[in-house]
Amino acid sequence: MSNTSASELREKYTHFRILVIGHANAGKTTLLKRVCNTDEDPCIYDEKKKALRGIHDINRPFIFASNPQFIFHDSPGFKTGDESQLIKVQSFIKECARATDRNEQLHAIWFCLKLDKARFLLGLEQKFFSEDRSGSAPVVAILTKYDDFITQVYDMSLDYDKNCKNAESERKKLEGLLFSYKSPPKAAVYVEDMHDNNGNHQEQVKVLIKKTEESLDDISLKMLFVSIQQNNLELCIEYAVK
Repeated sequence: MSNTSASELREKYTHFRILVIGHANAGKTTLLKRVCNTDEDPCIYDEKKKALRGIHDINRPFIFASNPQFIFHDSPGFKTGDESQLIKVQSFIKECARATDRNEQLHAIWFCLKLDKARFLLGLEQKFFSEDRSGSAPVVAILTKYDDFITQVYDMSLDYDKNCKNAESERKKLEGLLFSYKSPPKAAVYVEDMHDNNGNHQEQVKVLIKKTEESLDDISLKMLFVSIQQNNLELCIEYAVK
């Protein structure tokens, strides 16, 4: 990316806005910390951009000081029998889609789903992927806690390699289910052991970054996303030579 292109891009956009959907035990915060290369908790802001502490609200953006150009919004996911959160998410997406200021628009949606063979998608989650959505923000499904999922499907009569293959097969079945709906995600990735400081979490984040970049239709947004992410150096180099 040339210096001129980067300068023009900064004039057009100041940040990249992501809605993160998922239950409290889906590993969202750990994932976002890995994306932003930090161990610190996020800063939450009110409408007057005053820092707050407490429960995340979808209308209150939060950032990590290590990479403030990523602005996140948090939804706690959808509980069985309570359609209010789904309505709130749909309203938020619609409101962002109506925004005339590019920086107030929603640029991507990361939907975190904890891998669970017995109960992968709740009814309202199925409804989210079955109905039309406002705007053009792509949805990337992030299947979390794959390490726990391997334990769920583990068969003691089989060796480790065979169990890993079986777990991969079951995961792909669940991914296939996601893509069978009327409004499927643009992409899906899976992550495991994100809490392990000695693990390969940055390699997994690289995959998430790449899949998100590929899901974006707007070339300016692609360039912005690539320029502010700090995980995938290869992707930066790829855009630098374009």
